[in-house]
Amino acid sequence: MRPTLSSGSARAVALVAMLIAVGAILGIVETALAPAIPIPGVRLGLANLAVVLALALVGRGAALRVSLLRVLVVALATGSLGGPAFAMALSGAICSWAVMAWLSRLRSVSVIGWSVGGAAAHVAAQLAVASMFTGTAVPFLLAPFSLLLALGCGLVIGYSSHLLVSRLPLMSAEFGAR
Repeated sequence: MRPTLSSGSARAVALVAMLIAVGAILGIVETALAPAIPIPGVRLGLANLAVVLALALVGRGAALRVSLLRVLVVALATGSLGGPAFAMALSGAICSWAVMAWLSRLRSVSVIGWSVGGAAAHVAAQLAVASMFTGTAVPFLLAPFSLLLALGCGLVIGYSSHLLVSRLPLMSAEFGAR
């Protein structure tokens, strides 16, 4: 695991709050863009950028807080709290975080790998929840296509996270993390 900020420091608290806000804004933007994508349930995973950054900069616990709170804020803002979309988003976020947190323990896996693994876990969880809601396995027919899209989107989000982490002054020795 890469060195992270101390989870109780004022910088870490401010960073987590900022990442929750960024994740929520990206999630709301993504919700607004959803009608433009012709495949049901497909999203780009933009809000996951905040979670990957939290995992890299502040650690697993902070990343879980960012993930859960951004899902809650988006659900409140879009009116989906308690509905099927919320259940799918929450299950995807939890599974995505769990896989990324596990991958972050492996020194051989970079933030790009975390993101791709998280995207695949997110899709798998959402298809499982959709299958439970419909009472059939039909949603799993979307798995090959959805996982292919998750690979592409996970690579883009992971590479973006890699670029941001490598360029943030917060990570310099001057600020105490690296």
